[in-house]
Amino acid sequence: MLIAVLASTMTVATLMATAFGLYEEARLNRSQAETDRPRAFRTERRFAVKWRDR
Repeated sequence: MLIAVLASTMTVATLMATAFGLYEEARLNRSQAETDRPRAFRTERRFAVKWRDR
C-alpha cells in the first residue's frame, strides 16, 4: 500500500512539473514572438535619407 501511494505521488509530481515546464516554455516563446513581431515586417523606424541637388 505504501509503495502504491509513493508511486502515485511521484507520478502526480512528475506530471505537475511537466505541465509547469511546458507553461514556462510557452510563455517564453510568446514573449519572444511579441518582441520579434515589429521586426518581421520591417516596421521599425527608418532614418530619412537627405537627397542632394546636383
